[in-house]
Amino acid sequence: MMPAVTGSPYGLGSEANQGCLCHTQVDSVSVQLAGLPDGYEANTTYALTLTVTSDVAQEQNESQGGFRLTASNGTFEFNDSEIQYLDGGLTHRLNGTYQRVWNLSWISPSDTSSRTDFVINGNAVNGNGDTSGDAWATASYAIAGIDFEGDLMPSEGINGLDPGDRILLLVALVGIVALLWTTSKK
Repeated sequence: MMPAVTGSPYGLGSEANQGCLCHTQVDSVSVQLAGLPDGYEANTTYALTLTVTSDVAQEQNESQGGFRLTASNGTFEFNDSEIQYLDGGLTHRLNGTYQRVWNLSWISPSDTSSRTDFVINGNAVNGNGDTSGDAWATASYAIAGIDFEGDLMPSEGINGLDPGDRILLLVALVGIVALLWTTSKK
């Protein structure tokens, strides 16, 4: 069961970590995070550009898109007044929806033997004030410190579910099986 999420032109917090559920996920939308290094140095600032690309029409002076960006390590800096920090990640502000490109910086952690996972959910909207005709996509990136030894496959749960969601799913399935078993015994 997916949680209900209400879209917000003011940005979304952790409720959007699994995607923009009020819009439709489609292949014609892509999310890119340019500027990530192949391997990061300790405490180094990297200029990043987050871009949402889509064939969803852009209307001037209307909302065009939004995003939710999280990283497992490091910190973010941004001079763009249309970005805000909310619930452990970055998202757009109201006027930040009038664009599909945002600039920010990521400061790498001091531990260069670690890896960092970035997850970005981006949406492209047509500015009609409704979810019809809008679309979203997600992208994951895993980068390592220069001393990292290990797997760089992006961490991703079952169909994008995090460990907490997997436990809830398991509990629900066990409950359903128990209910079916009890009713079949009557």
